[in-house]
Amino acid sequence: MNENNKKTASGRDNRRYKYGSLSAVFTLVFVALVLVINLILSSLSLSGSLTVDLTQEDFTSIGEESERLLTELGKDLDITITFMSPRDMFDLKENNYNGINLTGLVRDLAENYQRMFDGSGEKGKITVQYKELDKDPEFEKKFLEESSTKLSATSVIVQGKYHYRVLNLTAFFTMNEEGQYHAFNGEYRFTTAMLQSSISEAQVVTLTYGNGEPIGADGLISADSSVAGIASVLSEAGFEIKTANLESEEIDARTEILITYDPITDLTTDETDKITKYLASRNSYMVFVDSATPKLNNLQSMLNDNWGINYNPFFRVTDDTHSLGGKSHNINIKYPVIASDDQNGSAAYQIHKSVSDMGGTIATAMPESVELVIRDSLTKDGFLVETVLSSYETAKSASESESGKEGEIPLMLLSTKYGYGENNATEYSYVALVGSTEFANTTNLIASTYGNKRVLLSSARVFGANRIAPDIDARTFGSTAIEIENGAAKTLTWLICTILPGAIIIMGIVVFFKRRHL
Repeated sequence: MNENNKKTASGRDNRRYKYGSLSAVFTLVFVALVLVINLILSSLSLSGSLTVDLTQEDFTSIGEESERLLTELGKDLDITITFMSPRDMFDLKENNYNGINLTGLVRDLAENYQRMFDGSGEKGKITVQYKELDKDPEFEKKFLEESSTKLSATSVIVQGKYHYRVLNLTAFFTMNEEGQYHAFNGEYRFTTAMLQSSISEAQVVTLTYGNGEPIGADGLISADSSVAGIASVLSEAGFEIKTANLESEEIDARTEILITYDPITDLTTDETDKITKYLASRNSYMVFVDSATPKLNNLQSMLNDNWGINYNPFFRVTDDTHSLGGKSHNINIKYPVIASDDQNGSAAYQIHKSVSDMGGTIATAMPESVELVIRDSLTKDGFLVETVLSSYETAKSASESESGKEGEIPLMLLSTKYGYGENNATEYSYVALVGSTEFANTTNLIASTYGNKRVLLSSARVFGANRIAPDIDARTFGSTAIEIENGAAKTLTWLICTILPGAIIIMGIVVFFKRRHL
């Protein structure tokens, strides 16, 4: 072999070594990186969820929903917001949290309301004022005598035409499980307080007890009760919360929504008669049951015979694909698709619309759901039954000894009757049957990022006659996690940890052998 051929062969060998080695190193490094990512994502997939971070800004802006609701009040909107500290106290550095002036957010938002509602045109008026604690004893004495509320430097008073609300600065924020400030809930708090203060008579929600519901024998709802979440959310939204043992008490005449939550023993015929009479006056009734709720003959007969809705006792709904937290019984609801506002004017549609506005990005959890049933042949009975929430087509139900329905299963049903009141105005009665009690417990309504609270408030807006429960989300500091259901988490894990690495490894091998022949 001559010198030139030797150099050429040597060059080829060097290139083979150089490029082949680089290809092998690249492939090995990538595989190692994939293994690390695989370990991380595998640990996430074991929990059944992956998270995506979102960031919300512009904390002190006022949304369209608040502007619309308050504008509709017209001149009945006559609000004075009083802070019990001088204005410049809200700028102190001690009030900063991760670079955000928390108290300044509350003050600035209040002043934005004042600018928006200055009394011009048909709009009402909002005024913001600042007082110093102990400088106006008569002002402080009024609230102590009327509401047993002792004012402090952190008190915020929303005084309206008919009522007032005394809030604390801490009420404008939500905390996470680690006790850190998580979100600013100022717009919701202010708008709700203004609506409550501007309506002459409060609406009443009455919760029944005496049939095993999680309410004390004295009718009191303890803070750790599973029904405390409903009471808290609806009270915040402007309802007065009452309880009633229907065996011995009448339903308050102002009640617009009656709720039976997690009954264990059957209602008596006297109790169902009272409920039937109450509903005849064009009111609303919500019943919460679950997969552990026993057969309750009187309650079920009333729901089935008079309203066309029922539940199949002990038939638990599960879904291995569309569920949350790695638990097949923690159902993630199917979000309905809304074509347009002209599509339907029904009550269920109004709830659907609110849910659909979330774009399906926020999970709504219905743990331990029971299979709900729509009675056949409803057309001649004078009421309309609609499915408000359902499972996905991948769900199935079963009891301990028997298989039930497979496919899309109703999880919340709404039956509507209508009649005519004064001046031939159409009036409605609603009965909603919810197949999960945990859907409305404190954890899922308040202490989570689920959409459960929004669904409950949307229902309350439909069932209530006056302006309550504004549809306003809290604005998070930094990032918020959105839970991805089990099926999507598994698909993403498989894609990232198997398919993509496999493709890269194959490409690396191909490149390695091709380079060897250079």
